[in-house]
Amino acid sequence: MSPILLFFIVIFGWIFAMLLLSPYIKKSDHFQLLYGVLLLVKIKKNRNILTRIAKVSDSKFFSRLSIPIVYVLLLMGTVLLIIGAIASFSIKQTLPLSEYLALPGLNPEIPVTYGIAAFAFSVIIHEMFHGIVARKHDVEVRSVGVMFFVIPLGAFVEPDEKQITEVNPVIRRRIVAAGIAVNFIIAVIAFLVFSIGMSHAAVQTEPGVYLDTVFPGTPLYNASLSGYEVTSIGSLHGNAVNNLTSNSTALPGSIIALTIYDGHGFKNYTVPAGVTIVGTLAGFPANNLSIPNGSYIISIQGNAIYSELGLQNELNSITPGTNISMETEHFTYSNGAYNGTLHNYNFKTTSLYSYYSKYDPSAANSTMKNESFLGVSVAYSGLGLIPMAYYKSIIFGDFAFHSGFTGFLQTIALPLQGFNPVPTNFASLYTVPMGQTLFWTSANMIFWIFWVNILLAITNALPLAIFDGAQFFRDTLIINSKHESLKFLRNEKNLNAILSLATTFVFTLILIELIIPRVI
Repeated sequence: MSPILLFFIVIFGWIFAMLLLSPYIKKSDHFQLLYGVLLLVKIKKNRNILTRIAKVSDSKFFSRLSIPIVYVLLLMGTVLLIIGAIASFSIKQTLPLSEYLALPGLNPEIPVTYGIAAFAFSVIIHEMFHGIVARKHDVEVRSVGVMFFVIPLGAFVEPDEKQITEVNPVIRRRIVAAGIAVNFIIAVIAFLVFSIGMSHAAVQTEPGVYLDTVFPGTPLYNASLSGYEVTSIGSLHGNAVNNLTSNSTALPGSIIALTIYDGHGFKNYTVPAGVTIVGTLAGFPANNLSIPNGSYIISIQGNAIYSELGLQNELNSITPGTNISMETEHFTYSNGAYNGTLHNYNFKTTSLYSYYSKYDPSAANSTMKNESFLGVSVAYSGLGLIPMAYYKSIIFGDFAFHSGFTGFLQTIALPLQGFNPVPTNFASLYTVPMGQTLFWTSANMIFWIFWVNILLAITNALPLAIFDGAQFFRDTLIINSKHESLKFLRNEKNLNAILSLATTFVFTLILIELIIPRVI
């Protein structure tokens, strides 16, 4: 049975069971159905634990601190939605709708084990702080419990409905804000532990450069080397491999030694040396000649091309629009040896400016008009090499420290780039305390606790009916209605109109981001 079919059988089985049990659940004091499918298991006996925690904690101070935190999160969430809505008019690519649902199992980017554990932990803490602050302000808690939809989704706290309705809106707003704020604080703590503590604890075992990918059409494409480390190639060893793109002295097309470290030991290979074409751009010279991917650039105008820097320098010395000759070699591997086939191409170059003016106008400058361009993507020996330190900085979210708000967004997007959970191959290249399995499992779990908590904090601050932000926003308006200049908010009709306007605005931004890229 396919996993997808099993998934739907379980989901529909649960819904059917809840429909059958609904009459009995309605008669019970310990069970309740929410939206017809969420089963709330209420525990009334042990709810006094919240009172005991409230007595020994300074939760009143925390509840006051929560207010400005929620304001910041509300602003952040609104800004993100506006940016997303504006970008949707120019971005043609669309994510599958499943990736907009932050639910483990439904969203392919969220691992089920880490995702469920992180969501359960985050929701429990969120609800606990609602209850603790409520008890600190003498609002009764009728029950605490667990919410189920097939599996436990988290905890809930049920305050006394009459008391929470009649309580001072200043107090009610603090109760609401506490759950949102604690998610944000946990997110900050988890991120600092992950990006500073665990990052520094992971030490690169061998000097070298990370092999991110082996490009199709190149000699080692089928060797399954991606995700490991190049510790030597040709005459370069250890950290000197990082300078391969500029310091290679191996004759283009000559066969050189390659050493790979896979976290357990070293493996030796050979590979042709030189700058390899791994892709061509439509509308530019190389693409028009149908040069196959995997072709090595041996020479241009009779000058040998030793490195990517050498290719760049050669093209910079040629006036755009010049007819040039380029010799390439394409290799096949059989019977333990490489066999190369030489090709010669004659064509007219274009300018580097023509590329940037089309694909990245903000980076285009006038000097590029004097630099030739072939329209090729290249990699040394067909290997996509990235400095280990740079790759590590990506995985551990260093962008959030160095690139401000943009860096924060890049860190949130790490799962979409396949970086979290941390790739197993990459993890094996580091020496860590606690043992590989425990360390990296802990690192992944801490990242997902950060990710889920920051998601819950931002979304819950939005003034949508299903989120805490709606009540927070309503109470904020009521509190501010005491000012004479805002006395119109004392009218329930005006209050509801503003709430509806805010909800409609947020919901419209979400719809724009979902729909516009699919119709323009």
